[in-house]
Amino acid sequence: METAGYQYDVSTYLDRLYEIYREIDNEYNRAASYYDFSCNGCETNCCDTVFYHHTLIEYFAVLEGFDNLPEQSRMAAMERAKAYVKTLNRYRGKESLVRIMCPLNFNGLCGIYEHRPLICRIHGLPGLLKHPGKGTRSFSGCKRFETINRKERNMLIDRTPFYTQIATLEGQLRRAMEYLMKFNKTIAEMLIDRNLTGF
Repeated sequence: METAGYQYDVSTYLDRLYEIYREIDNEYNRAASYYDFSCNGCETNCCDTVFYHHTLIEYFAVLEGFDNLPEQSRMAAMERAKAYVKTLNRYRGKESLVRIMCPLNFNGLCGIYEHRPLICRIHGLPGLLKHPGKGTRSFSGCKRFETINRKERNMLIDRTPFYTQIATLEGQLRRAMEYLMKFNKTIAEMLIDRNLTGF
C-alpha cells in the first residue's frame, strides 16, 4: 500500500498486521462464546469513546480501510473528522468527559470493520496485559458486559501476545522508514493529518 503523500510500500507489514488481527478476533470470539456475550441490542456505542492510537502500522491500516470506502462515504467521514477534532480540542486532557462518534461509524456500524485498530477489536470483554516492569494489569468488560454477565471472570483475554506482536511489527516498520516521531492520534486526526506527517 502506498498512501497519498508517501512512496513507501507498507503492504507486507499490513499483511502481517491483518494476520494478527485475525488471531485477536478468534480469541475475542472464543471469550464472547464462553460468556454468551454479544453487542446486539446494546443501547450505547463504544465508537463514541475517545481512543488515541499509538502505532504507525495501524494508522496505515485505517487509511487503507478509508480508501476502500465509496467516495461519498469518504467525503462524509472527512467532514465528520473535522467536526470531531474541533470538539475534541475543547476537551484535551479531559477526554473522559466527552462522547464523540467516530467519523468512520455509519448508521451505528464501523465503516472500516476489517481494518479497525486493536483497541476497537479487544474492547468490551475482560482481559489482562502482562508488563515486564509494571506487572499484570486487568481490564473489566464494557458497561453492557458488566451489567448482563453472571459468570465468573474465568475467561480473560490475554492482550499481551497481541500487543507484543504489533509492537514488534511497529518497530520493524519504523526502522525501515526511519520514522522516529511519536504517534498519538484519534482516528479523526489520522484522516485529517494523513498528508501532514512528513515522511
